[in-house]
Amino acid sequence: MTNNKSILDDSIEVLRLDIKNLVSMIIDQYKKVIHSIKTINSDLALEVIKNDGEINSMAEDIDLETIIVIARYQPVASDLRRVMTINKLAYELERIADYAKNIAEYVITGKEMNVGNASEIISNFDEMFNIIFKMLEINLQAFLEEDKNLAREALLMDNDIDILYKDNFNELLSRFKLSNNELEQLMISRALVLNKQIERSGDHLTNISEQILYLIKGKKFNVE
Repeated sequence: MTNNKSILDDSIEVLRLDIKNLVSMIIDQYKKVIHSIKTINSDLALEVIKNDGEINSMAEDIDLETIIVIARYQPVASDLRRVMTINKLAYELERIADYAKNIAEYVITGKEMNVGNASEIISNFDEMFNIIFKMLEINLQAFLEEDKNLAREALLMDNDIDILYKDNFNELLSRFKLSNNELEQLMISRALVLNKQIERSGDHLTNISEQILYLIKGKKFNVE
């Protein structure tokens, strides 16, 4: 029994490190896609798209490994919550990575359509990206340290993303109405979609915060 518990602990630790690596890869993806936006670098955007397949595979591997751990070692109580949290975090992180790929596709489309101000159109996303970075980093620390205060800090940051989303939406809509260029209007329309997707990535990060709080407290967390 003691030996099985030791093996279970080791298996959970490996999965925790897998989540850490997955977060690092996603942060790197967002850094690359932001740079590709600012420099209209389609080669870098293509690299982001290519790397998304590796992230998907890693998330699938984590999902499979959590199922194997549960079947083989039958964890209970806090150990079971840890394994289930890792499973759910892998799913949420994979979705967040998808948005980086979508933005990279926007960069490539903008360059191919020769819309010179494609990067300018989404320059106001910078602040949203910065919050996404912070939420990723704080959530990871909260998960590794099982720190409820950090998890709550990350959770509440989603309010800032929602505010920025609305501001960006209004500005993009105004630009669309003022533009007489069909290609520019098309890029603005796609930017509106991307604005929503970045906002959705904040929602997935909120789900991660809530899952970490459930891991720590053993019950659902209500924002006061």
